[in-house]
Order: sequence, then structure tokens, then C-alpha cells
Amino acid sequence: MDGKKRLSLNAVGWIYAYLHFSVEVACFFFLFSRFAESPAWWGIALLFDALAFLTQPFFGALADRFPRARFGAVGAVLLLLSLVLPWKYPAFVLLTLGNALVHVDGAEATLRGAEGKLTPSALFVGGGSFGVILGQLLGKSGKALFGLFPIGFMILSLALLLWIPARTDRETDANGFEKSAPSVLPTGTLILLAFFVTACRSYIGYAVPMSWNNTVTLNITLFSVMGFGKMLGGVFADCFGAKKVGVLSLLASVPFLVFGDRAALVSLIGVTLFSMTMPITLALIVSRLKDSPGFAFGITTVALFTGVAPAFFLVPRGVLSQGITVTALALLAAGALAICFGRKKE
Repeated sequence: MDGKKRLSLNAVGWIYAYLHFSVEVACFFFLFSRFAESPAWWGIALLFDALAFLTQPFFGALADRFPRARFGAVGAVLLLLSLVLPWKYPAFVLLTLGNALVHVDGAEATLRGAEGKLTPSALFVGGGSFGVILGQLLGKSGKALFGLFPIGFMILSLALLLWIPARTDRETDANGFEKSAPSVLPTGTLILLAFFVTACRSYIGYAVPMSWNNTVTLNITLFSVMGFGKMLGGVFADCFGAKKVGVLSLLASVPFLVFGDRAALVSLIGVTLFSMTMPITLALIVSRLKDSPGFAFGITTVALFTGVAPAFFLVPRGVLSQGITVTALALLAAGALAICFGRKKE
């Protein structure tokens, strides 16, 4: 590290939480300010998710192969360019690529040398939720001056992404997750089950009944709770064990999600519990791909897209059908997660 002082794992997690926040502010400001009125809005949103999520295994593998390369800084430059270029479709492509590059850089920084701790990556992942809602609000405002906020966030992010690599562990494998997220399943089976859990969770997010979410304040609260839930999932997993937190939080979330349609507090408790599983499925995959944390992270983003894509075409309508969908998929996901942590018979 050229004699530079290494940052603590949690400090790295918080810095990347901010970086993730900034990226999502930039992306959602761009999408809502340039495309929200377009008749092709849903197609644009789906294409954004496809390009941003499905490219991450490729960029993750590159980052694994060249861990000292400044992929995050390159991503920040692309994001900045997308915000200032007047040609919205070329800028759109740069936006998606920049998003993917910063994400995989965050995975490398928060998983390598983490010694099996889930908190750093959970902080990183959770930070994005706060940026999604702020980016939406700024983009919907219709005020061009608000575009200075994402630009300012990304300038600071670029500075951080140039500064932080020399102060983080970029060479050590992501060791220790085989202890914090242990499993006796064959690697392929484990990754497939973790992929399934992630995809189910992604789709469930669009099926939860939330008629209470009808004001800007409540929408901000919802996204904030999502972010805190993801962060708490990593913290609690490190304290109490990934299996207990992952399976129990998923099961416990079901009644709150199903019966919280008209009760914001009830529903938000469910969202918090439900969100806590996100860093745990990542840890399971990384436990078998410890020398390829960027690629492992990319697998989870493909799983997220697998759950998101059907929601653009088929979402249950009505509280009853939503409740049935949420319950069935959550129970399937909890069962799959329990199998992931299954032990050998003595």
C-alpha cells in the first residue's frame, strides 16, 4: 500500500455507502429528468436495469483480474459525462456503464480483506436506496438548477474513488465468508439457491400491497427504511449469525408485509425485516468465489434483474392476490435460504 494507512473495514463501508448513494442520485436524476415524460418510459427503465445489472458479472470479472485498476474512478467519469452531455441516448449508455463500474468497485473494496464480515458490504449496498429516492425527487422537480446536486455528488465521488484504492485491501481474497455464511452444499447448488432467493426478493418488492404510500414523505420513509434494513442485515448477521438473521427476518417479514396495506408502520417493519436478507445471499455466493468477489457480486445483480424484469409485465393486482404472491414467494425463499445453511448429518 505504499506506506499509506489502511482504512478500517467499516470506514470503507460508509465511504462506499456514500459513493453508492451518489451514483443512484445521478442515475435517477438523469432518468426522471430526461425520460419520465417519454411514452417509452417503461422500456427505458427496463433497458437501464438490463444494461446496469447484466454487465456487472463481466466488469466484476475484469476487476477481479485487475484488482488495482481504477474501475470506480472510470465509472465516476462516465457518470459525470452522462450528466453534462446534451445527447441523451449516448449519455444514457455512459450512465449505465458508469453505474456498473462503480458497483463492482464497491464490491471489490468491501469484500476483499473483510475477513467474513458482512457489515462493510451491507453498508455499501444499503446506501443506494437513499440515492434512488433523492434522484427521483430532484429529477421530477423540473428545475434544471437541481442538476447541480448530482454533479456535485459525483465530483466528490470521483475524488474519493481516486483516493481510496491505495487505502483499501485490493489484493487479498474475500476470505472468511465460508465461516460467516457456512454451507455444505455443492458450489453450483448453493449459488443457484442464493440466486433464486435474490430473484424472489427482487420480485416481491413489486408485489407488496402499499396503499398507504401516497405522499412524498412516506415514499422517502419507505426508501430510507429499505436502506437501513440492508445495513442492519449485515450488522445483525455479524452479531447473531447469517442463518438466524436471514431465515428468521424473511419469515418474520411476511405478516407485516401482507397485512400492512393500510398501516404504514406495520408495512415498514416488514420492509425493514425483508431487506435484511440482501447482504446474506451475497455472502453465500462469495463464500465459494472468494477469489472473484466482483464476479460474485455480479451474479447477485443478474439475480436482481431476473426478479425485476417480470415485474414490468406481470404484477399481482388487489390485496388478496398480492398477499398470496408475497407469502408464497417469501416462504419459498426462506426455505431455499434454510437449505443453503443446512448441515451435514452426524
